[in-house]
Amino acid sequence: MNIKLSEYRNPNPTDGRYELDPTQKYVLMDFESELKMQSAIMMSFQIMGAPPAIKNYHAWLYKNGFDINSPNPTNAFVSSFYGNRPLWKTDYSQGIVVKVDGDDDYYIVMECSSKNKGYRHTRIVLTLGGCL
Repeated sequence: MNIKLSEYRNPNPTDGRYELDPTQKYVLMDFESELKMQSAIMMSFQIMGAPPAIKNYHAWLYKNGFDINSPNPTNAFVSSFYGNRPLWKTDYSQGIVVKVDGDDDYYIVMECSSKNKGYRHTRIVLTLGGCL
């Protein structure tokens, strides 16, 4: 399913907290355009602080043996989640795997729930360069 993270709105969410369905195979269209929005989101981290949901990503990295200080999830590891299930799902966020149109790399996207003040339902690409 082709999406743009900054525009996609699921009219029938499968979960009251999240609009993205981790069982869908999402393909990001026009990644260059997405990068501009993602850069703005990352700059907001410096001004407002990161959302509490970022702790969910760090916990997932730690639990799966990846480096929290220099995140290094691999394509081989995350590819089994693509279109199958979330990487994690908590009250604060869910992590899903997406691909970029024309790219063989996988990317981790964190969708924030409404519990993240200032980041309600924000979708953040956590691996801007893709997975290793």
